[in-house]
Amino acid sequence: MTVTEALRLRTPSRLHFGLLSWGDAIPRQFGGVGLMIDRPGLELSMEPAAEWRAEGPLASRVLNVAQAVAARLAAEGFALTPRLIRIHRAPPEHVGLGTGTQLSLAVARALATAAGLPDVPVTRLAAWTGRGLRSGIGLHGFDRGGLIVDAGRRRGQDLDPPALIARHDLPTEWSILVVIPPIEPGLFGADESRAFDALPPFPESLVDRLCRLVLLGLVPAAIERDLSTFGVALEELQHCVGTAFASAQGGIYAHESLADIVTWLRRQGLHGVGQSSWGPALYGFLEADEPRREVLLHELQQRFTLGPDAAFWTWPDNTGARLDRHGDRP
Repeated sequence: MTVTEALRLRTPSRLHFGLLSWGDAIPRQFGGVGLMIDRPGLELSMEPAAEWRAEGPLASRVLNVAQAVAARLAAEGFALTPRLIRIHRAPPEHVGLGTGTQLSLAVARALATAAGLPDVPVTRLAAWTGRGLRSGIGLHGFDRGGLIVDAGRRRGQDLDPPALIARHDLPTEWSILVVIPPIEPGLFGADESRAFDALPPFPESLVDRLCRLVLLGLVPAAIERDLSTFGVALEELQHCVGTAFASAQGGIYAHESLADIVTWLRRQGLHGVGQSSWGPALYGFLEADEPRREVLLHELQQRFTLGPDAAFWTWPDNTGARLDRHGDRP
């Protein structure tokens, strides 16, 4: 059976708080902790068409992913007729929101469902699309949402997906301010690979400290709904990771202007302020009923000349990707 009517799929976006390990002496590489957030999110629809087509933001990338996944499905005996994919909303790429992973997994999930395979594990979707090669946050977050901790990869197991070791809901009464300054994108592709090749190994003491901050700081604070403790642990984690990556990105943050915004946000009382992945996206947390939220957002936009798409409030996404099937016919 194949789905012959339209599918619609929405995914959250991803904040990456930091890696936990790096270096030849460490048995597991990467590992990390991060969070799925509701906005800006990605939304696409898919329907049968006379030829393979994609429309909307990132259309050429979507079409490449779709044709590659369709070829994988055909090789496994699940041939698909062409589809039209419309991208209704997509965040910019390479700003620290995990757009590439969410887009690739969304297209793969929709195509697998169209081929009559609605329950393909997310790790298989990742293998089809070449995602999750370092971080497992976006991979497991696509599947389940929430606060995610992954264990990275065992040495010599470079093709295995990063193992999920913890996943918890983050309180929805915590709101998240996301800031995407209009500066050059963070490292990606070949530049990112070269940065890792040149990156000094993490000292064992740093790996121990990062794991302690996650296991005894972030995760229990999330479970106990203790935003203050969560923020203290996250900011220390960010400082440790930013210092370790300073040689690759020119400082604790990817651009000197980001440090000014981080300092201002902390002075306004936001918790856990930091940079997502290689940036330039920044984030900070407040209680959702905090009466200063909208005033603070307006002041931020005015002070740093940011438009509505460059600074906005959102909240944790504890669900992951959501797919709506409008009807099946054999």
